[in-house]
Amino acid sequence: MSKKIYTSGSEKFQCANFFPWAIIKKICHHKQLIISTVIQDFKSTYQASHLGLLWQILLPLIMLAIFYFVFGVVMGGRFSNIGSESPLDYAIALFIGLSIFNCISQVITSSTNLISSNSAFVKTLSYPLEILSVNLVLNYAVTLFINILICIIFVIFFNFKFNLSTLVFPFYLVCILFFSVGLSWTLSSLGAFIRDISVITSPITIILMFMCPIFYPLSMVPERIRWVVTMNPLAMIIEACRNAILYGTWPSYTSMLSILLFSMTVFSLGYLLFMVSKPSFADVV
Repeated sequence: MSKKIYTSGSEKFQCANFFPWAIIKKICHHKQLIISTVIQDFKSTYQASHLGLLWQILLPLIMLAIFYFVFGVVMGGRFSNIGSESPLDYAIALFIGLSIFNCISQVITSSTNLISSNSAFVKTLSYPLEILSVNLVLNYAVTLFINILICIIFVIFFNFKFNLSTLVFPFYLVCILFFSVGLSWTLSSLGAFIRDISVITSPITIILMFMCPIFYPLSMVPERIRWVVTMNPLAMIIEACRNAILYGTWPSYTSMLSILLFSMTVFSLGYLLFMVSKPSFADVV
C-alpha cells in the first residue's frame, strides 16, 4: 500500500497565484489531509470525557439557558422594538452574536503562536504549513455551525416560525471562513517573527467585542458615531445574521457583496504574506 507524501513545494510568485480561486485550488489539493486532521482534532477535544461529542450540544444549551435567565428574564434586555419580543428572543440574539465573535476571537488568539507550536512540522517534515490555519479555522467553524443550528431550532420550536432569510447564513459562514483563514495566515506569519503579537491580541479582542453589536442592537448606536460600527465587517455580519434568523430581515445585496469582497481580500493578502514568510519560519522557531 503506497503512502501519500504531502510536500509544500516552491511557490511561483505570480499575481494569478494569489487570486482566491487559485488559492482555494491549492488548498483543495490537500483536502484529504485537512479533513482527517480536523476530524481527529475535533474528536480529541472531548475524547477523555464521558459524554464525548455530546458536550458540543450540551454546552451551547447551558449557555443559552444562562443568557435567557440572566439577560432575558432578570435584566429584561431587548434587541428590537417589537412588542412580541420575548426573553428567549433576546437570549438567542445575544447567543448568535457571541458565537460569531467567539469564533473570530479564538482564531485571533490561537494564530499568533501557530507556527511556534507546530515547530515539528516546520523543521523536520515536508508539510504544507499553509493548511495549519485552515485546520484551525475549520475546528472553530464546526462549533459555530452547531451553535447557530441550535439557535435556528429554538426559533422554529419555540417561536413556531422559520424565516426564509435564515438561508443567507451559509453565505455569511463562508465569508467568516475566508476572513478567518486570511486573518490566521496574517497573524501566524507576524507572530513567528514578532512574539509581542500574542500579548496584544487579548486587549484587541476585548475592544473588538465592544465595537460589535453583540450586547446591543445597531439601532442603539447614536447616528453621529454609527459609521464607526458599520465600518466593522464583523459587526455587519453579526447584525445581518441576527436579523435574518430572528426577525426575517434580508440583508441588502450591497452589504453582502461588500463583506464578500472584504473577506476575499483578507484571504488573498493573508496567503501572500504567509507564503512570502514561510521560507524563514525554520530560522525563527
